[in-house]
Amino acid sequence: MNIKKSLIYSFSESYLIVIIQLGSSMVIARLLTPEEIGQFSIGIAILAIAHMLRDFGIGNYLIQEKELTKQKIKTAFGITLLIAWFLAVILFSSRYLIADLYNEGNIATILGWMSINFLIIPFSSPTLAIFRREMKFHLIFYINLISSIISAGTAIYLAKNNFSYMSLVWSSIANISTTALLVALFKPRETFILPSLKNSKEILTFGGISSLSNLISTLGQNSAELIIGKALGFSSVAILSKATTINNLFRDNFIGSISKVFLPLISEYNRKNIPLNTPYMIATSYISSLALPFYGLLAIYADLIIRLLFGEQWIESAELIRILSISGMIQSFYSFAPSTIYAINKPKSVLHCETINQSVKVTLMFIASFYSLKIIAWSFVVSNIIALCIYTSTLKKLINIKSLKVISKIIIPSILILITSTLIPFYIQYYIEFHTNNTISFIYGHALYALFSLLSWVSTLILLDYPIKHEIIKILKLN
Repeated sequence: MNIKKSLIYSFSESYLIVIIQLGSSMVIARLLTPEEIGQFSIGIAILAIAHMLRDFGIGNYLIQEKELTKQKIKTAFGITLLIAWFLAVILFSSRYLIADLYNEGNIATILGWMSINFLIIPFSSPTLAIFRREMKFHLIFYINLISSIISAGTAIYLAKNNFSYMSLVWSSIANISTTALLVALFKPRETFILPSLKNSKEILTFGGISSLSNLISTLGQNSAELIIGKALGFSSVAILSKATTINNLFRDNFIGSISKVFLPLISEYNRKNIPLNTPYMIATSYISSLALPFYGLLAIYADLIIRLLFGEQWIESAELIRILSISGMIQSFYSFAPSTIYAINKPKSVLHCETINQSVKVTLMFIASFYSLKIIAWSFVVSNIIALCIYTSTLKKLINIKSLKVISKIIIPSILILITSTLIPFYIQYYIEFHTNNTISFIYGHALYALFSLLSWVSTLILLDYPIKHEIIKILKLN
């Protein structure tokens, strides 16, 4: 199991894809109106909920299962196919009912066409999970990169030719279709199997609980679009969507890249009866030492980022990014908790945590929707603080994680890293903003700011003897 090679492919995949997606988003934001993007965002929020049901926890089951036989793979494929096609029929049949809820007929068109994705996905998702289990991240890299390029190209071409929100719909269908074709191409011949439902009880038990957990989590994550679309309108949905898109870059791409490797790795540790508390703490300390400075810099540069990427019409998103950055910092302290719990085959514990977390989140968000987008963003912060407490308490029981150690070894050092890596640089940035009038000085000042941030970050890691320090020393070849 080559962990470093797997991480390189995982990171390369995530960041090349995010560059492609950001580039296409910059173009699309100038070709489509906030109203058009908001309509698509509502459709995507509904589909994301359906996707959680469609997955049914099959991916996690295939990765963590100790004895994965050919029959179990056939049964996983059969269950995936049955559920996905059933959801396609439900979505297609209920599209007008959902559209009437928002008094917007275009949502029916979006849902109708996007239901095609559910007919295609079962032919790729189980195989991609097995690729992850076997650490074949090079194949996943090629598949997802090619699919993203085709998807982005489709969206831009159609948006330029006045396809409106449908350019995003066809982009999504192109992505899913390309992925399925490439999986079939890379898949070994001997792994081509027919679906089955034989001995499905074990998979249904794990998958049912896991799927319910994912559904609850996705409801919480996507309820913002659904609630805001009804309470504050489609433009507000689009403004929050831009803020969360930027804010989630670290979570979805950096943490997401590591999580793809972390789950099969921690599952392997569990199969070998290696205690999981130490690797969990080390992985979390690595992430938090990177996440807090990232979100700190993101908050400082929010206005500049929004103007550069999306244009002046989206500037209202900048203030939301600053608030959501705090939420992202807190989330980094428990980002590996669900994967760790799945690795020890305790899906009910994840379900318990997510039920409480998302119930709190949706309740706070609903109350906040009567006020403003800023209050909604602050509700995310509060709900993530509660989620941190719940997951830490659960891990204490399952793998002997100590709450005081989380605070003393991860949270406090990460906050110190945040302060030292952004405080002095923030003063430099503040000075530049108010005392610099020419472009050259502006660029030079921000380059100096970046240098101070990097030096402060590295110095603090070394002084605190933070675990990631040893990786940095290896990179710099100072050991």
